[in-house]
Amino acid sequence: MRRVSIRTIAILAAILLVLLAAIELELHRPLAASTGLKAHHLWLALSMLAWAVGAVLAARLVQALGWNQIGRKTGRYAPFLLIQITNVLIYIAAAMGMAGILFEIPLTGAIATSSVIGLVMGFALKSLISDTFSGIALNLDQGFTINDFIQIVGKPGTMRISGRVTQINWRSTYVLTPENSTLVIPNTVVSESIILNFSKPEPASEFEQIVTLDFEVPSDRAVRVLNAAVHAAARENPAIWDCKARISELNSTGITYKIKYMLNPAKLGPGKAKHFILSHVERQMKMTGLSLAHAKVDNWGRETPEMSRSLGDISNRLWLLRKVQLFKGFEDRELADLAERMTLCHFAPGKKIITVDEPGQSMFILSEGLTSVRAKGHDGDVDLATLLPGDFFGEMSLLTGEPRSASILALTETVAFEIDKDDLLPLLDANPHAAELLSAAAAERRIATATGSAKRNEAASADRASLTAKIFNGMMRFFGRSGTAPVLASA
Repeated sequence: MRRVSIRTIAILAAILLVLLAAIELELHRPLAASTGLKAHHLWLALSMLAWAVGAVLAARLVQALGWNQIGRKTGRYAPFLLIQITNVLIYIAAAMGMAGILFEIPLTGAIATSSVIGLVMGFALKSLISDTFSGIALNLDQGFTINDFIQIVGKPGTMRISGRVTQINWRSTYVLTPENSTLVIPNTVVSESIILNFSKPEPASEFEQIVTLDFEVPSDRAVRVLNAAVHAAARENPAIWDCKARISELNSTGITYKIKYMLNPAKLGPGKAKHFILSHVERQMKMTGLSLAHAKVDNWGRETPEMSRSLGDISNRLWLLRKVQLFKGFEDRELADLAERMTLCHFAPGKKIITVDEPGQSMFILSEGLTSVRAKGHDGDVDLATLLPGDFFGEMSLLTGEPRSASILALTETVAFEIDKDDLLPLLDANPHAAELLSAAAAERRIATATGSAKRNEAASADRASLTAKIFNGMMRFFGRSGTAPVLASA
């Protein structure tokens, strides 16, 4: 809201005093004699100017000593529309005063005449007057103010309007939509609608998305997957926080879950936030083999999707192994034994799965949940990256027995499969080229995750060959075997 400066009030007061002094000292008479103008006309001009300056000064004083003081004490400043209406009333009173005192016009007849004219204009400008008074009510009520993010819910069947309030004037309320379009809504429509204000009492509000899954999916597993998805979205954009997934209801289609999260619409539009949330839900469901529920004739007689079976199911484990880059060169029959041997592990939120520099001889494949890669920093652990279902870690400890290169922290309830050194031995025995395949795949991953693309482009082939040989020789020592490092052709 605009502030009134003391300097402006002082200038207006000085001008008014000069004009009153001129009138009191009858300076219009000598001025008339020197200019040849009529003294009465000059007196009227000075008097009208004094009335006008006095009206402007009164309006400024009401704003400075009235509205602004109330705003400072209550913390709620008067809207500009209300100040405008107050100023208009002061100017009308000044005009009527001039008419009655200076021109000696009977105000009773003028008021009666203006009442008839006002009645006629009232019928003609009914909608305008209604919008004006609705605007006054909206400003006084303070249900929403400029920059608030609101949703206008009209009558059933009408469009819901969402956006940020940019202006409230005499007749309309201006709302900037997430599509960057301005909607001009009559104040009468706004006053008759239900307003959902997402910016009060706090700048952020709780939003939700609905997801329905089949009855075959255990509810604890569904909640774990959805929680991981919404937390991944929150890590991607800090405007989203306080995320959670809960069971909402049971219906004929399946189990409905609500994904709830706090969002500040001023920092991230609800539409974009919905995109972040649902894109991560889609990825998590894809990696865990879950799918949305749909209408069915026989819910229990159909074939259960491959990955929505129990986490301990061999087909589930084999499907996950196929997604791991380290085992891309192996056939399903070779991975089947490894799938049976790997161990299913559960980790609570905040649990460290592995710790940097500690010894280890196993790797983990993330099946469900969300984890963080941490490294030591000057002021404690530093968050380096986020791992999602399908990602794996600890492969160098499994292959060569190296200490852990980073810490992995479970951010949500997490499910992972652990592959130990003893689990890998049958694969090495069954396939004479297994060590070569594993060392080459591990080298590819190490190069792909190395920082600095320029370095990778300069000497990728040389790095790959030397790193593959190093990992291969480390595997031979770690597993107590002999062999010659593979020779890779230059790219």
